[in-house]
Amino acid sequence: MTLEADVQQGWHDAIVEMFDVDLSLITNDPADVFYFTNQLKEDGTKVQWKGNVYEPLPILAAGYDRNTNGQIAQPSLTVANVLGTFTQVVRSYDDLVGGKITRRRTLQKYLDGSPQADTLQEFPIDIFYIERKTQETALAITWQLSSVLDLEGVRLPRRVITQNLCLWKYRGSECGYVGAPVFNSRDQVISTDGKSAQAVTVINAWYLREQRKAELQSAIQAYNQSLGAQEAACAPFVLLEIKYKRTFALLSFVSRNADGDEASERYSAQFNGAMVTLGQTYRQGRQRDTVGTFRRTYYYEIERWGYDPAACTAAGVVVATTTAALTTAQNNLNSAEAALSAAIAALPANDPLRLEDVCGKRVSSCTLHFPGQSLPFGGFPGANVTRS
Repeated sequence: MTLEADVQQGWHDAIVEMFDVDLSLITNDPADVFYFTNQLKEDGTKVQWKGNVYEPLPILAAGYDRNTNGQIAQPSLTVANVLGTFTQVVRSYDDLVGGKITRRRTLQKYLDGSPQADTLQEFPIDIFYIERKTQETALAITWQLSSVLDLEGVRLPRRVITQNLCLWKYRGSECGYVGAPVFNSRDQVISTDGKSAQAVTVINAWYLREQRKAELQSAIQAYNQSLGAQEAACAPFVLLEIKYKRTFALLSFVSRNADGDEASERYSAQFNGAMVTLGQTYRQGRQRDTVGTFRRTYYYEIERWGYDPAACTAAGVVVATTTAALTTAQNNLNSAEAALSAAIAALPANDPLRLEDVCGKRVSSCTLHFPGQSLPFGGFPGANVTRS
């Protein structure tokens, strides 16, 4: 059953609320991510979710409600501070302003270690950032949180952060983009019409590089699929000889004699009249008979396991083919990368293409220039250097 189906019932397991407190953007230490929850499991042990252990701590979260009047929620988060746990951290890191708070919720039965554990069954997560500390007493500390879309006007040292506009100089030290000059201010690839031969070479080399990247991804996918097919084809399975015969010449069975103590149990296995050892090839099947009253003998089917050599060999051929294709695709991409770098180096500094190369100053522009990179808090790479 899925979480969606669970919550539509008249009853369901308790909802467990967890908080990921990410201070790495403040401390510049990727390890500074902490996990807290207000709950314990039924057996008194700590909550575990997606491999993380959540420390029990009195937490009160409010204001996460959604509305339809267009106003962005501004939740508050209150944590116990009886032992002064957070006081030193708050003083050292400017009240934790800019810290990322991720609220997670799931049902108790889906937690790690439960029989029905499933990390995919989770309510939509809520991500907010600490905007300011509103109260600090000997008992508790309260912060007001803001959405990443509601940071307009928040002043950090030496810079005003805006929601959707990059203030960094394009190709400057903060932006850091050094790629091909092929995008205009509308995030479109510049046309080759009327361009110099060197500019046309750059644009065409960029197109080829993108094509090679797509080919490499396809080759990786085909290679991974072939590995899965090979694993399935070469895996042992029960062959047709699943036998149980005790009354004919070609005996086939597994017998077990027990004296009530598992350590003293003895077994014998025969297949077509020959004694065999239970293991990868011969395995015990389902029970078929019991003989005796006080000292019983239990008889089981004996299964012969194996694999299809022809199918396994064919799958190996496919793996070899996809491996070669993957190597070729990687080499082609390396060549395309080198050709693009050479084309950019040969482009004159005063070529008009460089003047048309403009960043749109939007998050979409940043994502286009830094594909595959997770943009940091604030939306643009340079936002990480706004705190001193």
